[in-house]
Amino acid sequence: MDLRTLNSACFNGAYKEFVELIGYQNTLIVHSYFAGQYVTFPKKLLSEEYLHKQILLEYDGANAKQLARKYDYSYSWVRKILKSQELNK
Repeated sequence: MDLRTLNSACFNGAYKEFVELIGYQNTLIVHSYFAGQYVTFPKKLLSEEYLHKQILLEYDGANAKQLARKYDYSYSWVRKILKSQELNK
């Protein structure tokens, strides 16, 4: 059976959505790599380490609220990062 001839409705569970989203070939790659495992995708795509560095690089003294919106974190979380940097100086 040539799986490439099947439409996405023929695939099981998340694989149906993967075929529609990333295509047949990429779905096979995902399947061969993760088959049999329970995989979750965190809501946050970027690592906290990267975000900390970016926020510190982009902070201009008055844009903490804009950075919180940009990176989808709370204002208090951004302030906490900025404050920890001040304490480490």
